[in-house]
Amino acid sequence: MNVLEVKQLEKIYFGKVNYAALNGVSFDVEQGDFVGIMGPSGSGKTTLLNCISTIDVPTGGSLEIEGTNPHGLSDRDLAKFRRNELGMVFQDFNLVDTLTIKENILLPMTLDEVSIEEMNNRLRTVTEFLGITQLLDKRTFEVSGGQAQRVAIARAIIHQPSLLLADEPTGNLDTKSVKDVMNLFTSVNKDLQTTILMVTHDPYVASFCNRIIFIKDGKFHNEIHRGEQKGEFYQKIIDTLAFLGGRRDDIQ
Repeated sequence: MNVLEVKQLEKIYFGKVNYAALNGVSFDVEQGDFVGIMGPSGSGKTTLLNCISTIDVPTGGSLEIEGTNPHGLSDRDLAKFRRNELGMVFQDFNLVDTLTIKENILLPMTLDEVSIEEMNNRLRTVTEFLGITQLLDKRTFEVSGGQAQRVAIARAIIHQPSLLLADEPTGNLDTKSVKDVMNLFTSVNKDLQTTILMVTHDPYVASFCNRIIFIKDGKFHNEIHRGEQKGEFYQKIIDTLAFLGGRRDDIQ
């Protein structure tokens, strides 16, 4: 079963010179998959994620999440759809400094008037799973970058979304925290059966995925699948990026 279906997606920015950031991109993401999006700087990978997350509106083609085209919804229905179906994790965490860690995590559920009992049950489950129970009463400035990203992941999955979207989720983390956070993403994917779509420029981070989709100049280029050997998958990623003209530090 496909959670996400992208068909001939286009995004054109109109101006004195029109610029096609996406030009006919098509792919599917199945339930329970962990897919990475990679490509050289300016390839369109973040634009693609923004269209899927409904931050941006495509100018052509179509996309469906759980059989629904979110761009065809009214503003009110779209807001509800985002809260119910999508979880988002960003490079800069996007936590609210005036709230406690607990309040940050519960934010998506408070907007939908979920019962206190249900919120506490889910809070307990997700914070124990991510190992951040001891942080609940702290403020955002009292936790490390790695801990802050765990909190952001907790907030993104507490409402059990159909699709978890991550945009360079390790971009602001040190080497140890990168490994810890990616192991968490793997656990969220395997243990909770959460479908994940992640944009990254880092081959090491990408090697945690099951499949990598490469785009270049706004077009689907190719994809590779992870086998039994993670090391071989990592090398395939590096080789493909080198062929595309990307570098390890190549960030869109």
